[in-house]
Amino acid sequence: MMFIGQFPIPGGVERMAYLFMTDDGGLYPTWGAEDGENALIVQPGGRVPVFIETVESATGPSLWKRGPEWDAGPPVELRVDLVPLDTEVERGLELEADYCEAERNGFPAQFPEGVTFAPRSYVGGRPVLWQPHLPMPVTGNWRFFFQIDGFDDWGEPALSFGGGTGYAFLSRDCLEGRFAWDCV
Repeated sequence: MMFIGQFPIPGGVERMAYLFMTDDGGLYPTWGAEDGENALIVQPGGRVPVFIETVESATGPSLWKRGPEWDAGPPVELRVDLVPLDTEVERGLELEADYCEAERNGFPAQFPEGVTFAPRSYVGGRPVLWQPHLPMPVTGNWRFFFQIDGFDDWGEPALSFGGGTGYAFLSRDCLEGRFAWDCV
């Protein structure tokens, strides 16, 4: 799997969630949270999900940038700056999340009018899925951690979610993770 990045887990204990995804070229089902092609590993003291096959290796593939050839760019690091959302943007994000929940729960919902398109990358809150009428990508007692938008353009990191967004979830004890993505 390709190393995507590490994300600090909020709370009193210093832990990181390490995100990996099969660099598949479109050959594997990387969208599923429990298909074994994505891993959100919590350290220290976390649990490796039973569907993840591990190997001993000090290094492996890492995120790369699309170069002159689509798949031959240099390795890159993805930097994420955490900044508070402007009040209007946060309100729009909440309205989009309300819409998604209503759709998912089978209630007729109208996309909120006058809402500026909310950010697709953020930590905390609730997920805003591209296909809100579908079930959540995880079932059971998981809490939303973050979502990150993909990059499908030349000169960008090769983080592809089919033109969509990736979603991370943590177990209630914050010791195990899941990652899935959704697109239109």
